[in-house]
Amino acid sequence: MRLGFSNPLSAVAKPVALAWFILAFPVASRWALASRRREKAPSAAWTSSYAFLSLLGLTITAFLGRLVPVIGINPFPVIALIGVVAFALILIRWITSAPFWRSATVLSLSVVFGGWAAGVVWGRIYKNPLFLENLMLDGKVHHDTLHLASFANMLRNYHVASTGIDGIPYIPYHWGTPWLFAQWSNLIGSRVIDFYQLGFPVTMIPFFFAGVLAFAVGFRERRRTEPADPFRTSLSVWLIFLAACIGVIPLASLDALGVWTSNYLISESYTVAVPAAILVMGVAIAFFDDATRVEQSARGRVPLSEWLFYVAFAPLAVIGLGYLKISLILLAFPVALYAFLRLRLWTRLPAVVSAVLLIVGCYVAYRRVSLPGHYEGFARFDFMKTYVPLVWWPFFFLVHLAWSWAYAAFRLRQANVNTLSDLRAKLGDRSLLDVEVLAVVALFGLAPGLLLHIDGGSAFYFSDVQRWIALALLLSFGPEFIRFLGFARDLPSVYSERQGSWRNVSTATVLRWFIAVPLLVTIAVNAAVWPARMVRANGETRRGLYALEGYQGLPAGIHAWLRLRDPVNLARGLAASPNYGVTTGLASLAAFDVTSRRQTALFIPQTQTAYWTALTRPGACTYQSFIAPAITGMAMIDGMPAYGCPLSRYYGLGAFHPRSRPQTNSDTQPAALCARAKPWGMSRIVVATFAWTGVMQLSLIKCQGSN
Repeated sequence: MRLGFSNPLSAVAKPVALAWFILAFPVASRWALASRRREKAPSAAWTSSYAFLSLLGLTITAFLGRLVPVIGINPFPVIALIGVVAFALILIRWITSAPFWRSATVLSLSVVFGGWAAGVVWGRIYKNPLFLENLMLDGKVHHDTLHLASFANMLRNYHVASTGIDGIPYIPYHWGTPWLFAQWSNLIGSRVIDFYQLGFPVTMIPFFFAGVLAFAVGFRERRRTEPADPFRTSLSVWLIFLAACIGVIPLASLDALGVWTSNYLISESYTVAVPAAILVMGVAIAFFDDATRVEQSARGRVPLSEWLFYVAFAPLAVIGLGYLKISLILLAFPVALYAFLRLRLWTRLPAVVSAVLLIVGCYVAYRRVSLPGHYEGFARFDFMKTYVPLVWWPFFFLVHLAWSWAYAAFRLRQANVNTLSDLRAKLGDRSLLDVEVLAVVALFGLAPGLLLHIDGGSAFYFSDVQRWIALALLLSFGPEFIRFLGFARDLPSVYSERQGSWRNVSTATVLRWFIAVPLLVTIAVNAAVWPARMVRANGETRRGLYALEGYQGLPAGIHAWLRLRDPVNLARGLAASPNYGVTTGLASLAAFDVTSRRQTALFIPQTQTAYWTALTRPGACTYQSFIAPAITGMAMIDGMPAYGCPLSRYYGLGAFHPRSRPQTNSDTQPAALCARAKPWGMSRIVVATFAWTGVMQLSLIKCQGSN
């Protein structure tokens, strides 16, 4: 997607190596732990679980990135080497552990699926391999990325959760993902805004699906008395997976029902938080399944591993989810309390201590991540009224919770629940606790969208969580679920077994395939939409740049892409773009070293219309301020939107007061600027102005006491 533009291989190779390390870490660690167990005492089951090690690998890389500016040594070459070697060894072992054609099939389809995922994340204006080029060309980029990159830059350079548009005051927000991306930017040596465009899709989208699949594998292994066949041998598992991810009914219908098949990958906080939450559940299952711990507890001992889980892991994990995504702490908290009550954990001292820590910690965390301006009061059926046409309302709960309904129906059938009396008995012996937890997530997830107004359709990030938990659970029962749907055998066996002629095929089987084939075709059609949109959007940007050079008559859509890759023409088009000088000028300030950046504020006078009109989407004036902090990594002073611009209450802007008057000449004098910078410990001010040609010019103001 960047052919013809500046396209260094390291921009993608480094995130790939980081992703390989994160994905390979739990497997490599389990190999090491298995070797240790042969020599020493075994470790606690939950601390050696795949889920816990996955979270640990993620955490290790983040804290290594945090140490880079402190110690001045970057361990990334070692991380990259370990990631590449470990991933290669795992891949080779995986390929050779089954017939080659099965491995090749899964790998080939994974490439296709990766193309679909790329289309989803890069097929809209939220993320784009040509994000800065689009900003230069016409300013039609989404403000979400600018806002989040501003947050990440302030966390990276000033260690404060702020947007940096007028000093660095703390702004309540779920800033866990910006913090993560800031540290990984340190680790791979990239700009934050570049990591959002290229690093996040490469590292965290695979982590999202890996988390779902890892939970499914772990849950399946723990619930079976005999080893199950690998996913590679079961086509049904992958059909369930694709159906949930891509959709089995047309996208227009899914959109009408509020089941969005792109939002879960374009929201980086959701893409990180959901697999993290699912892996936390996996750790909890491993803990409660630990037979050694249960045996020690029965003898009256409280193992150290139990104290660690209850007092350290459980509270920190739930609180951490809140910093990743507000919706996750509001769902994880009731689930944790429900488990506490249903499992009668009040008889365990560590669990009681954990509950107290959890309540206090979640209260404090929620206050730290939730912006008061977002409290908009009661609004009955707000999500449905805003995004679901009235004619679709009767189907909303059925389709929006389809995967939860499917899992609940399957498990009830599997548990031989035929009457309400049977259901009561099964609930009494806690044999359907998985269904109960899923129901809690589904009900608490629906509540915000049905009771409150949440801007921008963000209620989806509450109600959609149940889809991924239900999917992970269903995948763990893949072939059984297919048989529950009425197919006599797992789907691959339909092709591999020869049992008579077509005359022996039952009419029921014909009917089921009559229904299944359109659904499979719909998955294929839905899968093609987003990659085509990605290429089309990429071609539109290129066409716009060529048009600035006077080229006419270029074909529309995807067909033009192959003809729009000439580096010379693209470079000339960029140089002629309206925001070229602003973007490249601000990018040059990103080269400031960290020490200088922390002492220096950036000021752009309101008279500089080249900057203050760079964004051109409707209503964009309220988000203009984010451009400079997002690109430069520097905090601004007096960088609020222009007087008269309607100020959004969201994106942290609600923490500020709108301008009560236009900026005057006295506001731009050195004494006034130094007074605004002083509370933030900044003793120098860089004033950026832009000539009529767009070229940035800088002047430096040294305040009293500066070096």
